[in-house]
Amino acid sequence: MIFWRAFLSKKNYDDPREELIESVRYHLVRLLESEAPLVSLSPKLVECEKSSFRFGIENIQSISSQMDMEQFSSQIENWVKVFEPRLSEVITEVFERDDESNSIDFSLTVRLNDDRITNEKERELAFDSRISLAHQQISMEEQDFG
Repeated sequence: MIFWRAFLSKKNYDDPREELIESVRYHLVRLLESEAPLVSLSPKLVECEKSSFRFGIENIQSISSQMDMEQFSSQIENWVKVFEPRLSEVITEVFERDDESNSIDFSLTVRLNDDRITNEKERELAFDSRISLAHQQISMEEQDFG
């Protein structure tokens, strides 16, 4: 039984790739909407940094205001690499912060690692994304390469 299909998916997918992409998108949104505990851990506890104990981001408001776009991009890439093992070659392009809507727009390009997908071109995914800082909500839509 696949957890995504049994408990989270709101529709039945005919295309396994489409279902996989929606599962990845769902997980990325949950990751970026979740807030990790602000607990300091000993540097000796390396594996704890990659565990569900640290799932989420650390205070999006302070991170986005204290980091430049390159640092913010690097941090998003790190979170995705740590918490989404189905993805690799993570590249984030962060656009200028929209002060009027208090949001940050970015593009997330990744490589999907799944043996069911044999076509190299289909392994590339890109998501247009927006983080609403006021509500800590994420919108993420897959870009169509076709």
